[in-house]
Amino acid sequence: MTQRALIVIDVQNEYFPGGAWSLPDAPRTLPNILRLIEQARERGEAVVFIRHVTPENSPVFARGTPGSELRKELAVRAEDPVFEKSHPSSFQGTGLADWLAARGIKALDICGYMTQMCCDTTTREAYSRGYAVRLFSDATCAKNLEINGEVIPHTVVYKTHLASLSSFAKVVTTDKQ
Repeated sequence: MTQRALIVIDVQNEYFPGGAWSLPDAPRTLPNILRLIEQARERGEAVVFIRHVTPENSPVFARGTPGSELRKELAVRAEDPVFEKSHPSSFQGTGLADWLAARGIKALDICGYMTQMCCDTTTREAYSRGYAVRLFSDATCAKNLEINGEVIPHTVVYKTHLASLSSFAKVVTTDKQ
C-alpha cells in the first residue's frame, strides 16, 4: 500500500466571515475538511497543515494577526507538521518535500483553500514531482475573480479549476474516495 498524507492548505480565519478574504463556501466546506482529517487519522496517515503568512504589515495573512491563524476546529496536534508558506505552492520554501520524502510518502490527498490558487498550484506541483494526487472537490472552495472589469463568480472559478486539475489529480468527494 502506498504511504499517503493529507495536506490541509490554508484553512485560516482570513477565509471565514469577518476575515479579509471571506470565501462564500468556506463555512460549508469546513465540515468536509474536518471529516478528511478524522479519516486520515483513523487510517494512521499523516495530516500536514499548511499556513500562509505574510509580513506583519500586510493586509491579509499578516503574521501575528487572528486572520493568519489556522481554524481552531482543525484541532492541530503537537505531532502534526505545520509548514508556513508565503507563495501559492505548499512546496516552495517550506521543507514539505523533504518531510514527505523522509517518510516515503508517495500519495497526497489535498484539501483547503483556495481552489484556484494554492490548491491549484500545490496539486500541479505535486503531480510534477511524481506524487499520486487526490483533490477533494467538496473540501475546497474559491472566490470571485475579476478581469477587465468582469466578475467571474466563485462557483464558475471553482468548477473551471477542478475541471482543469482533473488532468493532474483524481478529483473526488469526501464520500466517494
